[in-house]
Amino acid sequence: MKVNQSIENYGCDTVIEKLNLAKYINEVEDIGFTVIPPEIVASENTRKEILAKIIEIAEKKTGNTLKLDQNTNSGNYKAIPQTDSQFVLYQLLFEDAIFERWLMNEIILCLSSYFLNNQAQLSTMSSFIKWKGVNYKDSLGLHADTQPSPNGKLPSEWVDACNSVLCLTDYTKDDGALAVVPYSHKIARQPSADDYKKSNVIPVEAPAGSLIFWHGNLWHGAFPKLTDGLRINLTTFMNHRRIKTQECIKEKVTQEMLDRNPGKHFARMVGLNDSNGFDQNGPVLDGIINYGTEDQMKRFTFNVKDYKKRNR
Repeated sequence: MKVNQSIENYGCDTVIEKLNLAKYINEVEDIGFTVIPPEIVASENTRKEILAKIIEIAEKKTGNTLKLDQNTNSGNYKAIPQTDSQFVLYQLLFEDAIFERWLMNEIILCLSSYFLNNQAQLSTMSSFIKWKGVNYKDSLGLHADTQPSPNGKLPSEWVDACNSVLCLTDYTKDDGALAVVPYSHKIARQPSADDYKKSNVIPVEAPAGSLIFWHGNLWHGAFPKLTDGLRINLTTFMNHRRIKTQECIKEKVTQEMLDRNPGKHFARMVGLNDSNGFDQNGPVLDGIINYGTEDQMKRFTFNVKDYKKRNR
């Protein structure tokens, strides 16, 4: 999972061609989702390392011993939401450097840069740990990840969000696979209660190590797990940098994390080129100056060098 720091825009045609991602991008644009095979995504050792780390984190939080072939429960862990058959681990980026490396995976960078016009920012990195249980919604939790506008509509001429899961275990319908409504991203609204009954909801089945990537407008949920054992993933949800992120990320980034991930890509993904959230002194622009995209830099109405001199 190495990243070429000299690349300014991972969503450009040259990078897409180099990584052989054009057909997967076309699938997302056409039907709303795609499945990228394990051999393109990352090594098997990487998948096993991420899986082992997530299990370690889950055991620490729940107080349980987790085994892939056995059901579990949330134990001492009380994060919201959770059900009798699932809990979610949040803010994994800050748990171990392996998650920093995953954020810099070239497939993640390319797809998110393409769909979000080189303005992608991490909204949340989490893991859904699921087992055979009850208390499951009849509608499979069908929703779109994009936040609606004030009139209830989703954008149809651009993309505000995109999402993906790294399948750390096999995804089959009986094992609680992702449920999607193909082409629903073109409807450009959140689904209603009646949409589940009228829609063609299908499972997205994929072997462990695959990356399922989808458009932020796509209606999706998940099937209940009908088999014993655990279904575990790593979810990497991205949105455009103008959209509020789900997790509080920028304020928690340490210098050690930046040292491990030199260059602009990591800093952008964790929001350091976002100057919003300022106090009475106004925006601090160092992050934009140091890590901003060309698009951001063009918006300045003053000399950046003068700003740097004035704020030394």
